[in-house]
Amino acid sequence: MLDERSRDILYQRWLAEEKATLHDLAQKYNVSAERIRQLEKSAMNKLKTSIAA
Repeated sequence: MLDERSRDILYQRWLAEEKATLHDLAQKYNVSAERIRQLEKSAMNKLKTSIAA
């Protein structure tokens, strides 16, 4: 359902004991913080759709 990067972003942002910031993840994946926000939103929408199905 979700690719590894999307799963990691959701885990780091929502489930990890020490939550990662957009900036932290942007540096990890070598993209902008805005791109991380977009990926996070897309992954959340996919999860919601999957749960509702």
